[in-house]
Amino acid sequence: MKKRYLAGLLVLVLIMTSLVGCSGQASTSDNANQTAPEKQIVWKVQGYTPAGTLYDEYGKRLADNITTMSNGRLKIEWYPADAIVPSVDGPQAVRDGVLDGLFDYSGLWSSVEYAAPLFCSSPGLFSDPTDMVAWLDYGGGRELLQEMGDKIGVHIEPAGVHDMENFLWANKPIDSIEALKSVKLRMMPTMGEILAANGCNVVFMSAAEIIPSMERGVIDAGEYSIPALDQTFGFQDVAKYYMRPGFHQPCATQQLVINKKNWESLPEDLKRIIQVACKENQMYMLNDAAARSIKAMEDFEKMGVELVVMPDEMIATLQEWTNAWYEKKVKEDPFLAKVHQSQVEFLKMWAPYKQTEKIPYPDWALSQ
Repeated sequence: MKKRYLAGLLVLVLIMTSLVGCSGQASTSDNANQTAPEKQIVWKVQGYTPAGTLYDEYGKRLADNITTMSNGRLKIEWYPADAIVPSVDGPQAVRDGVLDGLFDYSGLWSSVEYAAPLFCSSPGLFSDPTDMVAWLDYGGGRELLQEMGDKIGVHIEPAGVHDMENFLWANKPIDSIEALKSVKLRMMPTMGEILAANGCNVVFMSAAEIIPSMERGVIDAGEYSIPALDQTFGFQDVAKYYMRPGFHQPCATQQLVINKKNWESLPEDLKRIIQVACKENQMYMLNDAAARSIKAMEDFEKMGVELVVMPDEMIATLQEWTNAWYEKKVKEDPFLAKVHQSQVEFLKMWAPYKQTEKIPYPDWALSQ
């Protein structure tokens, strides 16, 4: 009897030990699965302006937001312009995987795709940033932007926008077409072509060359960006006048360009995080850049630098020149024609709506 009892007890102990062992193994395995960190993705993303400049700050902010919003699953390592590749080679570097991403603007892409600057700003069509953003989001612009990206071999997300740029800086007021034709000036590609075709003396040069060229008298006038960024470059130190409105660039957009294989390999939640971060950056830039530009213009006034508002008749002539340029170019470049037609059709719907919103500012707000 005692032997049978001991034998039964031994069997029971063995069974319980086995069950505890199995339970322990399962628990350990489950805990390992729950706590094992997901493999971190690290991307090298380069900007298009030097370290410490305004757009370098905006790009770095976007990179930090993506890293934070993804809880570090997608880490963006940020590099300023030219740190890894020359800025002009950015799109190809992303396509080839030398860079994982690029924060820039399509105004720099004219040598890659002739119509690219129209995604940045369209002189003679859009009048402010809301026009451009609305076309991108609701007028087919985003799809055409990605069509351009597909031709190059990259994925593109709109990732920034800012207000109207200064038209020119010079040491004499440029307030007429005659005055415009009397100076040698640096201008961005699309408007530069339009001006050159109508008798203006236009040169094309990189941003870093503009200030030294104005100092040495190589050029008489130059443009680059919004007041806030122009201030960081030092235009107010080499010119007594700056001209507005920026007909050539009533807004400018930035974009996050991503290696296509990298984009396609991301899980859907990380793709969504990037898209939301880009949209937030877009809206942040619009307001932040405007606030900084107001402060910059106040500083210019204190220095004695004079703002020249170009007259309506000058703007009307620039519009005529621009209309003629589009009419010619749509016959020469099929993709430009496609983008231009999309923008024209959108404006036919959008502009009448915008016109109903015009409310003059009170006189006291405009008096100085």
